[in-house]
Amino acid sequence: MSTEFPDGAEVYREEYFRGLRPDPDVWIDQWADEYMRIPRDTGAAEPGKYRTSRTPYAREPMRCLSPAHPCKRVVTMVASQLMKTQIALNWIGGLIHMAPSNILTLLPSLGLAKRVSSRISKTIKATPALRERVASSRSRDSRNTMDTKEFEGGSLYVTTAGSAANLAELSARYVYGDEIDRWEVDIGEEGDPIELAETRGSTFGRNAKFYFSSSPTIKGASRINDLFEGSDQRYYYVPCPSCGHMQTLEWERLHYSKDYSVVHYQCAGPDCDVLIEEYHKGEMLAKGEWRAHAEGDGETIGFHLNALYSPLGWMDWKSLAKQFEKAKKAQAKGDLEPMQVFYNTRLAKVWDAAQEQTKADVLRQRARLEDFTLGSPPAAVLMITGSVDVQANRLEFMAMGWGVGMERWVVDYQIVSGDPSDERTWAALDELLKAKYRHPCGVGLGVLAVAVDSGGHHTDEVYQFCRVRRWRNVFAIKGASKPGKPVIAQRPSMVDVTWKGQTERNGAELWFVGTDTAKDWIYNRYPFDTGPGALHFANDLPDDFFDQCVAERKVARYIRGHKRIEWVKGKAERNEALDLMVYCLAMAHYLGLNRYKEHDWERVRQSLAQSGLFDDALGIKPVQGERVTAAATPAVAPQPASQPAAVVVPSRPAAPPPQRRSSSSGYLKRR
Repeated sequence: MSTEFPDGAEVYREEYFRGLRPDPDVWIDQWADEYMRIPRDTGAAEPGKYRTSRTPYAREPMRCLSPAHPCKRVVTMVASQLMKTQIALNWIGGLIHMAPSNILTLLPSLGLAKRVSSRISKTIKATPALRERVASSRSRDSRNTMDTKEFEGGSLYVTTAGSAANLAELSARYVYGDEIDRWEVDIGEEGDPIELAETRGSTFGRNAKFYFSSSPTIKGASRINDLFEGSDQRYYYVPCPSCGHMQTLEWERLHYSKDYSVVHYQCAGPDCDVLIEEYHKGEMLAKGEWRAHAEGDGETIGFHLNALYSPLGWMDWKSLAKQFEKAKKAQAKGDLEPMQVFYNTRLAKVWDAAQEQTKADVLRQRARLEDFTLGSPPAAVLMITGSVDVQANRLEFMAMGWGVGMERWVVDYQIVSGDPSDERTWAALDELLKAKYRHPCGVGLGVLAVAVDSGGHHTDEVYQFCRVRRWRNVFAIKGASKPGKPVIAQRPSMVDVTWKGQTERNGAELWFVGTDTAKDWIYNRYPFDTGPGALHFANDLPDDFFDQCVAERKVARYIRGHKRIEWVKGKAERNEALDLMVYCLAMAHYLGLNRYKEHDWERVRQSLAQSGLFDDALGIKPVQGERVTAAATPAVAPQPASQPAAVVVPSRPAAPPPQRRSSSSGYLKRR
């Protein structure tokens, strides 16, 4: 019996020349219209054969994702449930069928990665052209699993963007990143995950293609918005059914009655005042076109689309109007989350919580009207607390005065330039902490308690500095960004241990500060210009100081499906001034000033008046506007934020500090 064997040389030659053939000149939108099927078991609203004509605005993004298109990166910043994921499915399907290679799909969480992987599997099963090319799913077959699907010419990997290993262990010609605004900010301290993801395609050169999609989140912290601003910024223009004027659909031009029985869109045409009914939207979308608003970087194409473009039968204008009005009512009660969700998921716009809070310009103008300068506390100041923020090349110091009802004054702000690893830098800071501030009654006010941030890269140096100054109420602190935490913990954590591994009773103390609670307290009182809780600024503070005071915004995020309220800031914004105010507030709570009643403040005021009687005997002249230091300037001199005050002989504190809280534990006494 004769057996025919394949000619190895012939098989090799066929495969070799097939590999030399260029990718087919196929467009993803054409492929999707011919081959793509939407499975019924995914819960899709319109299962069956895919039709690009149903969402005409999706055609151009798919064309740009085609291998034949010259662009390198496609960005879609669009509202939820419009086109992001389906475009990705069409793209992945077209690549597997016509231009196979490794495909990397990245999601913000493992749960979402599993759901998207399941949807991809069902789509492959429902689409004959893909079912023939992807290995069938079998329990003992590693070629088709939840996170890996092999096909001829490559593999599809579905994983999370939360691990540096996921972004570094393979090369991929095509990379899809979904909901990138929900990704971790810094993956294992290795850098921006967007850049890490794109390095996976570096070996493919100009043949690599990247697709990033997301609804935006927060102004200054939205990755998709940053990518979109670097693109050519395309918007979808649709014609007015009456005058033909091409325009983008903007929320401000949607009008509706109180009972939502009438909802229409006002044409933006200069000679047209037609109110467009929603049933015209199908025709308008079909005749629409994308137009670029910027030149971009030459390799990124960006698309922006809001929910007003949602096809008939999906999200209608009436539902959007109801959601907006509901968000407005919540906003009037102080709940900003519904409006943020509306901006992000419906309008596809970044949310700027700062629009509802006091602006930096307001604080700046208020400060210029004050009658005191740095180093000269006003008469209403009765006590002073301090704070230190540790940066890579400097220490920033703030002294805050406190008066009746927790009214506050920023009485000093200085920068100590120098490496925090250098002891001379801390010696210079120590001289600042010993300073006395001349009160108008003549007494020198000392800093009663100081908080030093230990959360940076110089934790050991902070512990060492605070360890030997506990008797002066100089404490290491660390922020605890969790809602509901007290401004300062009831007791400290002992961070020093003995050689037996037991806590050192006389070692360094670490106090945890509830930064969320403190920031709520501070931001809620920014509007007050006088009275209890009001904040006053020295009139010679630098301009950027006030920008730092309002650099953070309170927003809602969903972490693994759970809502979490967070304070966030833009990537390029500085917030040292806000942090310093938080730490000063923590020290005020440490001293118990938040529990002071009117008679307590009156006792402190009388103590100040009595102390001033003896200042002449100590050689101290009652001159307002002076900062009193205890020694000559050290080797690393502090750099004041404004003109330094005069230097005179030190005096003793005006009033004894409130009794320090202490706690004792029988467990810690055991050796």
